[in-house]
Amino acid sequence: MATVRTGGCLCGAIRYESAGEPVFALQCHCRDCQRQSGSAYVAAVRVPMVEFRITKGTPKRYIAKADSGNDITRVFCPDCGSPLYVQVSTRPDLVGIRVASFDDPSWFRPEADIFVQSAQPWDYMDPKLPKYPTYPPGKSYEPGVRE
Repeated sequence: MATVRTGGCLCGAIRYESAGEPVFALQCHCRDCQRQSGSAYVAAVRVPMVEFRITKGTPKRYIAKADSGNDITRVFCPDCGSPLYVQVSTRPDLVGIRVASFDDPSWFRPEADIFVQSAQPWDYMDPKLPKYPTYPPGKSYEPGVRE
């Protein structure tokens, strides 16, 4: 039986449930994630979209081009601005949930640091985690394509 994890934004206007087990747990150091989070990186998990649902509220979406050239939709609370998740145009079957938006994020165990080519020099990264300059081979947003 899958674990149902709940989460939402800072003000409580948006709530969600995720029953999917993560297919990839990461720390992204790309400039977009840095800007959106206001920090050195974003901790995120990719889960199957069919196992994710909004249970309260209507989030706002911002669509931009990712470093890969794909459209990336960043989803956040229109009231408090809390980032919640992302969707990439080439992988509508996955949602990338921001770990800090879970009610209990303590279970998170990152598998890799990605987009480290954009990492800030003052950012300490766990030396035990694999590092990838962009998106790691075999974990691509687009099936069969390496970014």
